[in-house]
Amino acid sequence: MKESLKIKERVIELHKLINFHSYNYHSLDSPSIEDHEYDALFNELLNLEAEYPRYKYSYSPSQRVGSEPLEGFVKVEHLAPMLSLDNAFNSDDMHDFNKRILDRLTGKEAISYSCEPKLDGIAVNLLYKNGHIEKATTRGDGKVGEDITHNVKTINSIPLSLMNDESELPNLIEIRGEVFIEKDDFDSNNKKAAKLGQKTFANPRNAAAGSLRQLDPTVAASRPLKFFAHGIGFIDKGNFELPKSQSDTLKLYKAWGLPTNPLSDVVSNIKECEDYFEKVSNQRQKLPYEIDGVVFKVNDLKDQITLGQVSRAPRWAIARKFPAEVGTTFVKKISFQVGRVGSITPVAEFEPVNIGGVIVSHASIHNFDEIERLDVREGDTVRVKRAGDVIPQIISVDIGKRKKTSTEVQPPDSCPSCDGKLIKPDGEAILRCTAGLSCPAQKCESLIHFVSRNALNIDGLGERIIDLLVERGLVSNFADLFKLNKDDILKLDGFRDKSATNLLDSINAAKDTTLARFIYSLGIREVGEATALNLALNFNNIAAFLVATEEDLLEINDIGPVASKFILEFLSKKENIKLVNDLLHLGVSPEDIKIEDNHPFSSKSIVITGSFTNIARSQLKEELIRVGARVTSSVSAKTDFLVSGEKPGSKLKKATDLGIKILEEEEALKLLQD
Repeated sequence: MKESLKIKERVIELHKLINFHSYNYHSLDSPSIEDHEYDALFNELLNLEAEYPRYKYSYSPSQRVGSEPLEGFVKVEHLAPMLSLDNAFNSDDMHDFNKRILDRLTGKEAISYSCEPKLDGIAVNLLYKNGHIEKATTRGDGKVGEDITHNVKTINSIPLSLMNDESELPNLIEIRGEVFIEKDDFDSNNKKAAKLGQKTFANPRNAAAGSLRQLDPTVAASRPLKFFAHGIGFIDKGNFELPKSQSDTLKLYKAWGLPTNPLSDVVSNIKECEDYFEKVSNQRQKLPYEIDGVVFKVNDLKDQITLGQVSRAPRWAIARKFPAEVGTTFVKKISFQVGRVGSITPVAEFEPVNIGGVIVSHASIHNFDEIERLDVREGDTVRVKRAGDVIPQIISVDIGKRKKTSTEVQPPDSCPSCDGKLIKPDGEAILRCTAGLSCPAQKCESLIHFVSRNALNIDGLGERIIDLLVERGLVSNFADLFKLNKDDILKLDGFRDKSATNLLDSINAAKDTTLARFIYSLGIREVGEATALNLALNFNNIAAFLVATEEDLLEINDIGPVASKFILEFLSKKENIKLVNDLLHLGVSPEDIKIEDNHPFSSKSIVITGSFTNIARSQLKEELIRVGARVTSSVSAKTDFLVSGEKPGSKLKKATDLGIKILEEEEALKLLQD
């Protein structure tokens, strides 16, 4: 027994030694022992694991590369969403961001920001349980990613066990970061692949993404992937004490053996943010890795909680993007695209041009006012940039190279898809087709939206398949998707028995969905994900939503007259109500929001005002609705409670004058937990 215990202790000691020396070598580029000494430690571990298999742990340094390729990627739900960042493109955007922060954090005259270069890599989520890596996932749609643990284990700079001798570790922690390939490694890898006749990548980001999406971990292991940690997702603290700031979190990560960007810094105000951005801009070309901007985060973690988030992005962070790279090409054709809600968008098709490692061949011109402003025509030579290093956009026309025979672009007289009537609503710059779902283009776009990731999320139903289903007359509305059978699908090009079965399974699986996703999937104009969630939380079930009135809608925070108008327009059409009922009869089952009815706040009308220290306003509102409260935006005699934070404004005075019960933050949170 004692001998067995000694073996286990030696195995754990070898883990620590090997992890420590690996960190020095791969993350600090400062080897602490000779190669032969490291090899001796590693071989000793291999021998012990071979002789005592029960001590061969999943987080052992010997498990960097799995032995068997996977059959496919498993979907994994993140414990906390992986949010995107809002972008700033100039100093004015940064000052607006800073002003919004100061407006919400009352009493503060300046904010400290944690700053770091924004890597052009792949976002990953590392889940550590009791200090050992449990799972690694891609960002995916922000809520659900793919399990890439087998590939992440091959990245030497990512510790399989966190180094920690002095303090407690969290029970569970999601560590967010970026996987990337350095520029020299990318060039070398591409040259090697070209010599062997293998696939080459357009840029380092694509190479990193392609490496992580390999089913065989030996392929990922052969690629020079690196990692920088930069944030926290979910955390189950246990006895662990969370750092008080973003900068302290990065220091902690470094102590745990996780690499962080050495250029990370803290500044005291928005002016110093500008200075830091300028400094990194000047270093950009000399850095060993690709970056496309700088990320600024409110440094105080308590302030981050107070600021909260909108549907897709935190309010406390922003990415200041570098000026876009520009290319020159010529316009081969300008055509007109019909959107999901009938908008007619001009699209320019170019001679393909390489901009920042990406081949660009077309760009939306937004509307006809923009065509007039640019005076862009077919045959023109144009300068194109990738806005935010992502979306292609025409920025200017070289009039000097224009042919004398060129003519101005004229808006179409009728819909290019259905030949229907076009209108230009007052106050809008956009032409719209009024045919609705009888227009083939709008029908296809609506179906594509209906099956998209953030809506019904039907795997395997991409744009090409939707187009084929509509073209063959198999699908004309949402409900028809749930009437498809195997024979229908086998009529489509590229489908065999197994792939047809898989698609039907995906369609059936999509029947069980949330109320918010279902409302969003209907494609109501001005109803995005955040608005759909608000509607779901306030109406609780689809039946209540279908009979919503204008008064009901305007009582909901974040829903104004414009969104209310489009929602009511949708609900007033008999064909839309019939479509929803058809979906329900076919088994689509949006889950009711379960609201408590025995809580002190149940059935009470509550108004929230001011900013809060321990909870974001959006989260507070959601929690109140979940326990049965009706959260409204204005104080009236019908209001039961006013939950008041810091800097409450005029609502507090009105509530006091009306004799309404005032709850401070601490009291409201205590009642919520009862």
